[in-house]
Amino acid sequence: MIAGIEIENFTAFGNLDIPLSPRINVIIGSNGTGKTHLLKAIYALAIASQPASAVEGSEKEENAQLTNKLLRVFSPDESRVGALRARGTSGGARLCLKGSDDTRVAISFNSNSRGVQVERDARSEAQSRPVFIPTKEVLSLVRAVQDESHDRATVEMIFDDTYLDLAELLANPGFEDEAASLAEDPRLSNIVRELVALVGGRYRWTNDGGFQFEPGGYEERADPERSRAKTAQMYQDSTVLRFVPRGREPFSSGMTAEGYRKIGVLHRLLCNGSINPGSTGVLLWDEPEANLNPALMKEVVQVLLQLARNGQQIILATHDYVLLKWFDLLIDSRKEDHIRFHALCRDAGTDQLTVETSENYSLISKTAISDTFAELFDEDVVRALGGVKP
Repeated sequence: MIAGIEIENFTAFGNLDIPLSPRINVIIGSNGTGKTHLLKAIYALAIASQPASAVEGSEKEENAQLTNKLLRVFSPDESRVGALRARGTSGGARLCLKGSDDTRVAISFNSNSRGVQVERDARSEAQSRPVFIPTKEVLSLVRAVQDESHDRATVEMIFDDTYLDLAELLANPGFEDEAASLAEDPRLSNIVRELVALVGGRYRWTNDGGFQFEPGGYEERADPERSRAKTAQMYQDSTVLRFVPRGREPFSSGMTAEGYRKIGVLHRLLCNGSINPGSTGVLLWDEPEANLNPALMKEVVQVLLQLARNGQQIILATHDYVLLKWFDLLIDSRKEDHIRFHALCRDAGTDQLTVETSENYSLISKTAISDTFAELFDEDVVRALGGVKP
C-alpha cells in the first residue's frame, strides 16, 4: 500500500505532502490544478517502487530506465527530464513515495538534468505493478497500438505510456477462462457479474488482436463433471458461474459506446488478473465519469467500493458532482469503507497549487464543483418562479 506522496518543484506543483488512504482516494479540483499530473506522478513512483527484479541492470541502467519512463508518462515538449521541473521555483525537483511498510523511494533532478537520481532505503515488495486507466478508453485501441507492423516511434508520439502500458495489460491472456478464475476467487464473482450486467455483455479477445462485444450475462449453470455424482447434485457446488451469450452475434468493440468500453476495461483487467485486490498494486483512474452515462455512476461507485473492501487501493481524479455524491451516499462504515478527499486549488495570491485533505465529504462544498451545481439549481428555481429570484 502507498501511505503518501511528497512533491517538490515538479511540473505545476511547488510543495505538496499528501497522505493517502489504503482504500479509496478521490482527487478533485478545477481544470488546470494538476489532478492528472498527480496521478501520473504516483504511477511513475509506484513503478520505481517495484521489486528489484522488475527493473534489471546496474544502478546507472535503472536510473536511465526510470528516466525514460517518466518522460514517456508525462511527454514534455523537450525530451529531457529537466523540463519537468516547476518553473519559477528555486531548488531541484523531487518526488517521494511513502509505503505503508515505512519504506520510501524518491526521484530527484534539477532543471538541466537529463536523467533522474533514484533514492531508496529499500525496495518495497508490497508495491506491485500499478494500473493506470486514463481518461480516454483504451479497449478499442489495443489492436492498433500492439500491431507490430505499425511504426513504434509514431505510436509513442501519439500515446503516452499510460495508454501503452494499459494496452499491454489488456492483451494479457487469461480472460477466456474466467469461469475457472471466478470459482477460485469468489470475491470477484459479484463484481464481474455486475460489470457485465451494466453493459449487457462482455468484451472478448479475438484472434486478430482486438476485442469484440458479446451480448449476454453470467448465470449459474450445472457443471457437467461434478453433476455426474449423485451426492454433488444435493449441493450447490454442483453448479458453476458461466457466461451465457444472448441474442445477436458478437460485433466490433468500436460499435459500442465509449462509456461501455471503459467498463469493459475494468472487467478485462479483473478477469486476466491484472487487477487482483490484495495482491496487485494501486489502481489509478483518471476521470471514470468521462463518456459514462450518469445512470451508470451509482453502479460504478458500488464496484469500486467492493474492490476496496477486498484490499484494492484506489486513487481516482474527478470533477463530476454525481460521482462524488454517490461516494458520499454509498459509503458504509459498517463495512470499514474509508474515503479520503484531496482538493487541489490554486492560491489567488501566489498562484501556487495547494491541497486540502479531508475524510469528510463536506470538503466538496468548498470547491467549484459544488458551487457550479448550486448555481445551476438556483437558476432552475428562478425559471420555475417566472424569473423572480426567491
